[in-house]
Amino acid sequence: MGPVVASFATFGLFWGSWAVMLFDIQHAFSLNDAQLGVLLAVAVAVAGASNAVMAHLADRVGARRLLWIALFAWSALLCVLSLTRDRWSFAAVLVLVEIAGGSIDTAMNAEASHRLVDNPSALVRFHALFNAGALTGAATAALVIHAGVSWRWVWPAIALVALAVGVWALTTDEGTALTPAGTGGPGHHPAARPIRRLRRDGLLVLLAVFALAEVTEGGVDTWGVLYLRNHLATGVLLGAGAYVVGQLVAVTTRGAGGSLVGRLSTRHALISGGCVAGAGILLESLSPLSGLAALGLALGAGGASLFWPLVMSTVSQMASQVVSAVGAFTAAGYVGWVAGAPIVGWVSQSLGPARGLQVLALASFGVAGCTLVMKERTVREDANG
Repeated sequence: MGPVVASFATFGLFWGSWAVMLFDIQHAFSLNDAQLGVLLAVAVAVAGASNAVMAHLADRVGARRLLWIALFAWSALLCVLSLTRDRWSFAAVLVLVEIAGGSIDTAMNAEASHRLVDNPSALVRFHALFNAGALTGAATAALVIHAGVSWRWVWPAIALVALAVGVWALTTDEGTALTPAGTGGPGHHPAARPIRRLRRDGLLVLLAVFALAEVTEGGVDTWGVLYLRNHLATGVLLGAGAYVVGQLVAVTTRGAGGSLVGRLSTRHALISGGCVAGAGILLESLSPLSGLAALGLALGAGGASLFWPLVMSTVSQMASQVVSAVGAFTAAGYVGWVAGAPIVGWVSQSLGPARGLQVLALASFGVAGCTLVMKERTVREDANG
């Protein structure tokens, strides 16, 4: 599991640095909030669409093989991304980076869910690695920018780490698929379409709620620090510090509290996470004080951290084809990003940045509300142990 562990942390490095560097990226390429939202939507939409293909590929060639191939491609593309100078070349390469990153996301989640299918609390702790990487990436990027070094050097540094992890994954590749062709779990029907299979497994409604949840989680990463730096004029260290605190909350929630959280049902996790994240983001949007707004961002990031691991543990318990189902839910998470990015960007550009954050808060409370009225059999109370 070593390369998978390292992949979670490395992927977190990128997204943590992205959250802090987005202010600099936006100004370097002269992007307003609406343009930034559309760019992210296009990049993530293409990556999300590729996830379904990659999930089926992982079924046949193995998630480990997909992982090292994607890591090699991703590391090369990150270096190219750091060299772009105009918005169009940046946009084109960013789409390719997101496709390779989506493949990494699918492969590492598929293997982790497959190997830890009987230990959901361990799967929750496993996702703390992403948040540990995110807080490290955010802190590193903040220190680099504060020291006056170009933010463009951060991506090649992450590329070197990804390259090393890719070599590690290559040397441990046993060349076996997680779900060999023609086999599957109970009730597997090779000819069944993914949506029909998810409906039969009782996961379709959860898929839709999860997509809404990822509107929030992705939005916090994209707009939370940007709001502090752009519109409350906070320094890079305070903005990054609030994000780091949020990721530290996530590490604690998923890591040290993994045994407790692993026994928390997905239903309760979505309700409590939605309420905490919504309240935190609302606080950030309403407070004129940068310190209080930073606290809201930390709460938003911490609350949203409950969504992904517990949903994935439920999927691994209930799905008849784990790898394909994980790929479908990963794609749904990307759909949440696609839906949220342009909406929040447009609202922020048209009605003010605070209103954009309030859209995210509304989505968070919507997750809690939808889960509250969801049928018990859709999100099984015993799915997490």
